[in-house]
Amino acid sequence: MKTNRNAIGVLEINYYANTVVVVDQALKAAEVEIVSCHKKLGGRMCHTVLAGETSAVRAAVEAARDAGRIVGDDNVKVSISIENPHPEVLKLLNMIDKHENEKVSVKPEEDQHKLKEEK
Repeated sequence: MKTNRNAIGVLEINYYANTVVVVDQALKAAEVEIVSCHKKLGGRMCHTVLAGETSAVRAAVEAARDAGRIVGDDNVKVSISIENPHPEVLKLLNMIDKHENEKVSVKPEEDQHKLKEEK
């Protein structure tokens, strides 16, 4: 699924099993996709990033909050949506394709050729 990614949702949840339940509820609530999911402290803390259209991410994050009633409200530490995230944040999350990241640069052979011409 490739959605319009003009928003991201960030979830931080205690315990891997709780993360599976919460993320499942978020994905069922709206058309979003998982950008990343990382376990820390042996799975005692997990953070997940979702992406999609603004309304979908909002709905998914709200569903994640509501899933707190299943896993315990205190286990859902963070559940936020970020609309139109800055491109640097998207780079941080590796959401910008490599070809979009790369700046046009001169190849090393061309660089050496230019240096010779300048002398």
